[in-house]
Formats: sequence, C-alpha cells, structure tokens
Amino acid sequence: MSVTDARPNLILVSIDSLRADHCGFLGADSDLTPTMDRLASEGVAFRNAIATGPQTFSSMPAVFTGRHRPQTTLQSNTEIPHWQRRLVSIRSHFDRYGSLPERLQRLGYETAGFSPNPWMSANAGADRGFDHFADRSGSASDRRSHWLTDRVPARIRDRKSVEIGLDLLTSQSFFAKWEDYYGDLRATVRDLSEPYFLWVFLMDTHFPFITGRSHREEQSLVGMYASMLRSEGALRGDVDALADDATASAQRSYRDTVRAVDAFLERLLADTAGDDPALFVHADHGESFGEHGSYGHHHRQVFEENVHVPYLVHNAGDVGEVEAPTSLATIHDAVLRTAREGRFDPVETAAEAVFTASECGRNQAVRSDRVKYIRSREGELLFDLERDPEETANLADERPDLRREYERRLDEFVEHHEEVDRLAQAVRNVASVGGL
Repeated sequence: MSVTDARPNLILVSIDSLRADHCGFLGADSDLTPTMDRLASEGVAFRNAIATGPQTFSSMPAVFTGRHRPQTTLQSNTEIPHWQRRLVSIRSHFDRYGSLPERLQRLGYETAGFSPNPWMSANAGADRGFDHFADRSGSASDRRSHWLTDRVPARIRDRKSVEIGLDLLTSQSFFAKWEDYYGDLRATVRDLSEPYFLWVFLMDTHFPFITGRSHREEQSLVGMYASMLRSEGALRGDVDALADDATASAQRSYRDTVRAVDAFLERLLADTAGDDPALFVHADHGESFGEHGSYGHHHRQVFEENVHVPYLVHNAGDVGEVEAPTSLATIHDAVLRTAREGRFDPVETAAEAVFTASECGRNQAVRSDRVKYIRSREGELLFDLERDPEETANLADERPDLRREYERRLDEFVEHHEEVDRLAQAVRNVASVGGL
C-alpha cells in the first residue's frame, strides 16, 4: 500500500502501567526497551510526560478527547455497582466531547482498535469512531461465544473468582498478551484502506505480569505464577505491604513484561514498515512497588511512580527531546495535527506546569519541571524534584510561599477544567434541544 494523499497512516500504542524509569530513553540503566529507545532517538522523546490520572479510567479518556474527566463524584445511583457507574461516567465523557477516532473518521481515515482493557472497552464507549474494534476486555458481548465459557453454568459464570479464571484461560482482560491477538491485528491492518488509524492498548505490563517464554529473562514460568499469587492482594490494593522477596519477585516479572511490550513494537514496526506510519507510543499511568507505602495503582496516588510515564512520537516530522512537562491530554491534538498536516509541533504540547488527579479529585497535583505540589484529604505535599526525585522530603511547611503559589496554580487548573466541562455540557444540552 502507499498513501495517496498528504495524510499519513497513524498508529497509537497505549501501554498499561508502564513506568517511565523502566525505559532506557528516560534514564533506566537496564536494557529493557531497545526498540523504544531507538524510536525516541529518531523521533521526539518527552522526558516529563505526565498522565492526567493514576489509573486507566482517569487517564485514557483524556488521551481520546483532549479533556480531563470531570473531578466530580460519580453518579449517586447506588442501585448499580460502582464499576458500572464508572463505565457510565466514561461513556458520558465521550458523549460530551467526542473522541479521537471519530474525528479521524471525519478526516477520511479508516480506523481500527484493539483493547483488552475493561475501562477502554465497548461497554465504556471506547469503540465509537472505530470501523473495526476488537474488544478483548472480557466484558464484550461476544465473550460468551468462547467454547470454555459455554461450558460454565450461567449461575456461577459471573462470580468474580470464576470470571478471573476464565479470563486467564481465554487470555482476555488483564491476562491478555499481545501474541494472543497479533494475528488478528496484522490481518486487520492488511485490509485497511489508507490513510488508516490503528490503536492498540497493551495490557502485558499490567498486573498479573504474565508473559510468554520468549520474553522471560529474569523470571521462570513457576516463579511468574508464584509471584502473581503472592503479590495479588498488594498489587490490587487490598493489603498494605509485601515482603521484600515478594516485591523483588513481582519486579522481576514486571521487567519481563516490559521486554514483551518492546518486542511488540519491534514486530509491529517491521510489519507496517511499508505503510510508513507516524507512531505515537505512551503509557496510561505507572505502577508502585512499595514506594510511599503503596503497591500497584489502585490506591490512586499521584506520586511520580504512578503518573510520570513514557511518551514518544516517531516519524511525525520532528526529532528532539522535550524537557518541559507534557500532559497526556495533548496526544489527542498532536495526532489530529499530524493527520491534517503530516507533522505536529512538540513545543505546542509542552507547558510550564501540568495537572493530574485521581478519580473524583481525591488526590490532585500540579507539576512543573522541578516542583510538584500535591493536595489530598490527608494534607499538602511539596517536593523539589531536582533535589528529591523520589519525593521523600515534604517542603510544604518550609516553603510556604512556594506552597501558596502552587496551590493557586492547582485551583486555577481545577476551576478551568470545571468551567470547560460546564460549557461543553451546556453546548450539548442546547444541541439536544435543537435537534442538532
């Protein structure tokens, strides 16, 4: 295939739970990401990319819309489970702002998406705008067609423990490995008309850190599953701490999954080389391994291990590094600009400071290139990231002037996003009344 006009093919790869400090181009001292490192050296590397939130549902909707999800309480209807209310909230966000694939469709792109993540599934409305959407989240309507699920009695099929077991055995949701669906992905891409937009959400680096033999360099098969069982409670936010050896074992498994996602990129680039795509690669958030007393990302913390993420752009008309803070919410506009003009301006994506917050605003932060201010129900934290990159020395009392300055910035961010959301809702209401 060859592009017949100025619009380039586009690929967006979203990687769940990948920490910035495990990527060589961001300073990691291990050789886990050779493909990403090469792409970063040939393209644009964002050294201080910050997720809009520490979990998928507080981060990915902003990637697809360019807008933070509202920092408001989820719907108060307690007759449905919290996770269903969250899905409704995500769908409402897409209804309010539209999504990246919808806009690309209107520009003439054929669109395809692959997602095993329940928070970016058809149930969450993430399939809108895709001509082809492969939902491997385990919540898809076609889940019941698998021969194994058909043999499980309906009365026990929806129990959580049974659901997790079925996901493990059928390679869906958090147990999905890219090799399990790569054949379908490649066949879909071969049939796409140009220009095309491909989005892939990789779950390999999300707990339970299960990966194939070809990527296991630090953890054995037995060790991988033993680590999953030992760390399951902590990494899902149910217990306070892990023994040191259990933490080390989980980290070995995690590093092997980082190798796996890098191998995916190498394979995808080789198979799409003739299409000459512009490539955007990012993580949706990071992962904790005991820092600040937390594990995983279910605790909704906004420390660096959970919100500082890798982000690079390759073959989109520019080369270099961006040191200034960059919000993942800018990916939306960067992809659209590249679609329209064949390139984007990395400088336009950078900011003096960026905003990040957990769902419902329980933990909020504003981050510049050097200073990080966090406000939570437990109090205020202020860090000098240059001198204290691990965020251990709270300067809130020592530097009240700086604390007040960043508190003001945070209030301005919150007020701005709330106002934008109110205006968007008003426009939607008017359009609805007018039949537009």
